[in-house]
Amino acid sequence: MEITQVNLNHCDTAQQLLWQSTTESNCDVAIIAEPYRVPHDNGNWVTDKERIAAIQVMGRYPIQEVVDSSHEGFVIVKINGIFVCSCYAPPRWPIERFNQMLDVLTDTLIGRNPVVIAGDFNAWAVEWGSRLTNERGYSLLEALAKLEVRLCNEGNVSTFRKDGRESIIDITFCSLCLMGDMNWRVSEDYTHSDHQAIQYSVGQRNPTSIHRMRSCERMWKTQYFDKDLLVESLRAASGNLNLNADQLTETVARACDASMPRRLEPRNRRRPAYWWNESLRDLRSACLRARRRVTRSRTEEDREQNKVVFRAARAALNREIKLSKLNCYKELCREADANPWGYAYRTIMAKTKGPTTPVEMCPERLKIIVDGLFPHHSPTLWPSTPYDDEDDAVDATVSSEELEVVAKALKVKSSWSGRNSQCSIEDCSTGVPGHV
Repeated sequence: MEITQVNLNHCDTAQQLLWQSTTESNCDVAIIAEPYRVPHDNGNWVTDKERIAAIQVMGRYPIQEVVDSSHEGFVIVKINGIFVCSCYAPPRWPIERFNQMLDVLTDTLIGRNPVVIAGDFNAWAVEWGSRLTNERGYSLLEALAKLEVRLCNEGNVSTFRKDGRESIIDITFCSLCLMGDMNWRVSEDYTHSDHQAIQYSVGQRNPTSIHRMRSCERMWKTQYFDKDLLVESLRAASGNLNLNADQLTETVARACDASMPRRLEPRNRRRPAYWWNESLRDLRSACLRARRRVTRSRTEEDREQNKVVFRAARAALNREIKLSKLNCYKELCREADANPWGYAYRTIMAKTKGPTTPVEMCPERLKIIVDGLFPHHSPTLWPSTPYDDEDDAVDATVSSEELEVVAKALKVKSSWSGRNSQCSIEDCSTGVPGHV
């Protein structure tokens, strides 16, 4: 299970870039501190009481259980059998409030295993690379000593960087059984926040389910290939013989589109953010380069000059993201006018259907769901009717052979087929009239 941990500093652009970065890294779970906005009624998001710590799932694993979301500063959920805790302790909190949050957190997690505890605690300790250990650092180490967890931070790479100041305040703890092949690392990608993202893996890898998905951009269903349509399409485009490689490729692709339908994308393929484009990719890279110049400045004069360039790059990225989203919205409106039942209709209907939560795969959880949807009950004895006393009344007994004939005639996906039909056969095999 791939996890990304980051403090978004309550920034809209940072949250938008997180959407794209988690898509590029095939992230399954995002542990977020200070989110800009948490969608309402979305099964992929869970947040604490003050909405300053959140967890988002966007991959193969759904949220199996919300353990605690009623307190301030942390939220705990169960994902793929692992208890994941997202924490954020603002620097404005006094030490008494910080210790109170840690006490509630540890009391909730005692007896739960395996566990991942991650977030921005605004605490310093030499154990994770700080110059010294402050009061919060002592309290955090003492509180988590009650749990069977280990510190995951490696090296001295800073996670907070702003105006030449650096520190390590984004911390990760996890159970000992999860530390194998964890590959904990601080990402150097641009986040538009004053915090760097942290990436790592937990749980066992399943090589049979993790594979590289091939792009379906140039794939067609050859079983529907029509040779005549292909020839006619190429013949219609044969007027211009001076084509370069790109033009020739597009011509052949259009001919293939005319002669056979394209294959659909795999359902589990992660799509980039709808507003993402190459221009935004270049601007994000420019922001990363400008920020590195600021951090590597040797003199105060160079630092101030590089700050001006960095602010301009950040502003350009903000403007381009807003412009791209606005253009996508206008394009969606134009498409809705041209084709009312096209992509715009599907987008709106997807919103009305609720969140697109991943498919539940836990056997224990599936058994609970199935037992709740299809409860077991004893056969029902119906009261006798006036027709039972008539001379010409037919035999009310239904044999198993008769019921099997009826069951075989039902559709496979009918609610009365399968298990229910088998139960009816067993119930009626006693030959007692009136049993169903």
